[in-house]
Amino acid sequence: MYFHLLWLLTLFFIGCASKPEPTTAPTPPKEITQIPTPQADSLSFLEKAKLDTLVDSTTANRQSWTYYQYALQAMENEEWLLARHYLDNSLKQLVVENNDTTYKGKEDSLYKLQMPLKIVSALDEVYPNVAEIKEVKESFVESDVSMDGVEGLQEEEADSTTLQVIESFLDTLNLSQFTLPIEFNPRVMQEIYYLSTKARSFTEGSLNRKTAYDSMIYAKLEEAKMPKDLIYLSLVESGFKVKAYSRAKASGMWQFIPETGKRYGLEQDYWVDMRRNPEMATDGAIKYLKKLYDDFNDWLLAMAAYNCGENRVKRLVKELKADTTRDSTKAVTYWELTLPKETMHYVPRILAAMVIGHYPHQYDMVIENQKRPDFDTVTVYDSFPLEEVAKLLRVKEDTLQNLNMELVKWCTPPNRDSYVLRLPLGTREIFVEGYDRMEKNNFSSIHRHRVKSGETLGGIAKQYGLKVSELKLANNLKSNRIRKGQTLLVPIQVKPTKKTNQKPEKTRFYVVKPEENIATVARKFGISAENIRTWNNLDGASYIKAGDTLKVSKPEDIPPPAPLKKGEKYIVQSGDTYEKIGKDFQVPIILLLEANNGYKKRLTVGDSIIIPIYKKPPPKKQNKNTTTYVVQKGETLSSIARKFNTTVAKIQELNNMGNSTRLDIGQKLTVQGKATSQTTHRVKKGEALWDIARSYQVTIEDIVKWNNLKDTKVKEGDQLKILK
Repeated sequence: MYFHLLWLLTLFFIGCASKPEPTTAPTPPKEITQIPTPQADSLSFLEKAKLDTLVDSTTANRQSWTYYQYALQAMENEEWLLARHYLDNSLKQLVVENNDTTYKGKEDSLYKLQMPLKIVSALDEVYPNVAEIKEVKESFVESDVSMDGVEGLQEEEADSTTLQVIESFLDTLNLSQFTLPIEFNPRVMQEIYYLSTKARSFTEGSLNRKTAYDSMIYAKLEEAKMPKDLIYLSLVESGFKVKAYSRAKASGMWQFIPETGKRYGLEQDYWVDMRRNPEMATDGAIKYLKKLYDDFNDWLLAMAAYNCGENRVKRLVKELKADTTRDSTKAVTYWELTLPKETMHYVPRILAAMVIGHYPHQYDMVIENQKRPDFDTVTVYDSFPLEEVAKLLRVKEDTLQNLNMELVKWCTPPNRDSYVLRLPLGTREIFVEGYDRMEKNNFSSIHRHRVKSGETLGGIAKQYGLKVSELKLANNLKSNRIRKGQTLLVPIQVKPTKKTNQKPEKTRFYVVKPEENIATVARKFGISAENIRTWNNLDGASYIKAGDTLKVSKPEDIPPPAPLKKGEKYIVQSGDTYEKIGKDFQVPIILLLEANNGYKKRLTVGDSIIIPIYKKPPPKKQNKNTTTYVVQKGETLSSIARKFNTTVAKIQELNNMGNSTRLDIGQKLTVQGKATSQTTHRVKKGEALWDIARSYQVTIEDIVKWNNLKDTKVKEGDQLKILK
């Protein structure tokens, strides 16, 4: 990859060298502001980049600059493969722009001098992280990061003849079929031209992706009594790409920026980004658009505000209403406003997408229905790698990632009490049965540590009382290499106190006073802060405040109750864990956690919990015609199916494998039928199929089928395959 980039850079500089050099060194124009970087040595690359990259309005419109900004955003999210993709495209666009006469002058010269160095510096940050990825494969789809839609603002306009053709078709349409107010003015027709020509590939791809989500979105819009054609806002925003990004840090199908997303219930942190959850993001978009419609009482103004902000639209509407030259009796419409360039295209483009979406064949667009995979759901209360779940369910890890798009990292979030995990349809029972056997991420809370100069992974692990392996697991590191400025997640684990044979004293309580913390309370009673945390079910990141009541002695043991039946309540004893209780009552931990509304794993003595009724499914009766087969090296489902004269689908069904074809050496499979052995028979003089079939106790039809014979004629010397 580096050779490829060096080649592009060489071409770029050769192109620059072929032009006359200025007689004097270029000086930064007033429009470009260079901000001094304070304490540069103490800042990370990203911090320096944010301080050092203010540009003029011309530069901001360059695609090379836009891709570079996307790359910085991806680096901030530690999505290194995505960042590399953006930097590659930034460099390619830079080479294209070198020959573009649109860009000229001192600003252009300065930009061309600085940008290659910025890109190379960014790649120096990205490549060490890419190298640490276990399997270097793209964790994103390229269509998820395109700059079409509203980001790709076209300048080329359709000529009058082309517009006449577009208008002739529009004149035949009944406007009542559309649920958004529309008028076929030149701005809308220009956008129809753009979406059906220059952005044709984007539009056709978006309409195909739309078919996977439209039933869900239409149902939610109908329930909210909102126009169904608002679905085309998502087409313009993202092309229905669930992982779509924008340079404004917007994400997801409806392109929420972080602040607005949180306002409408779409949480984002290191572990999850709920803006990528199609259902939740659609709910958020509907709430936001309904709020905007309530503000403006006009769907076009609401959509404009969705793009450029409600305050800007409110201000412009207010100014127009105050204009004395305007008829004050008429309501202000979107078409009267002078908005930012992007928003001037935005609403007409949504209306154009709506027209094309209703009549794709008119614009020669082929739409094939797509379907989201069906899934089961299960609420989980632990954090574990998706790789572990994939192994248990015998599916690809990518299958789980595609079902749970909001998961940013490799595991279910450790910083939440619960998470609704989507599983391939029909695998929930397998998950529940195997839950106890899965390797968990035993994090109780997470601390973020910024790596300083000279620090090592071993030193940081020692600082927090962790093993290096635990620190590597928390950060999905494949080696011990770290760099200055890197942010590490440090899992905080609260260890239980050692058991003693002393009879516990009666539990004592203490009310926290102002200015006190866990450490001062611990010193006051001569106990450890760790004991206070354990006795009060506090994790390593918890704080106390004045007025809180704390247990300052070990909670007294409660005598064991009478034997309980499933469905009754159980009082937690000293030393109990969900795992122990689950084993005692023969109930899967996951069901125990679900029944108790997500209690944390560390229980407090005296807690009352429900033991759910659970009937273990009887073992499947093995058909008399089935056998257990041990997978050998090099075997596949197809080869095993042939050996037993059965089908791959039947083996998958008997072994609860879903659609997975993955096999491990030594794995035991239930297979229907008996294994066949093969021998070769050489036809002797005068032999017929009837003689051969009788000698091997098989049928003539079998021999014909095994050897793909066209008829029953054989001749001396023919070799026939015989299965036993």
